[in-house]
Amino acid sequence: MNEAVRAAVQKYVDGCAAADPDLVRDAFDEHAVMWGFLGPDYVTMSGADFASDVVAAAQPAGPEYTCDIHGIEVTGDVARAVLDERGFLGADFRNLFGLVRRDGVWRITSKVFTTVG
Repeated sequence: MNEAVRAAVQKYVDGCAAADPDLVRDAFDEHAVMWGFLGPDYVTMSGADFASDVVAAAQPAGPEYTCDIHGIEVTGDVARAVLDERGFLGADFRNLFGLVRRDGVWRITSKVFTTVG
């Protein structure tokens, strides 16, 4: 079960690294929302808007982009996971994901994030 959740988060990572908005959009549930801080600035948007407005405008990541997926906990059809990203769009992030398994597929339903470092 943890591997299926890890794979759902990895889809997000792969999409961000490749600057592939369709892959990132597919990692999110269609109703997903994200909130967090870019430095001192509070930001909120839907997962779909993140894919179309941020990821679509980015360049594919270079070798400075690394990540670590950890803190996975699964309870029935809900899960949480932590993603630490380094070098994404010039910043380091901690992302806290909420995921839901619906119709057998794990997708990100919420993302709370902050820049770190």
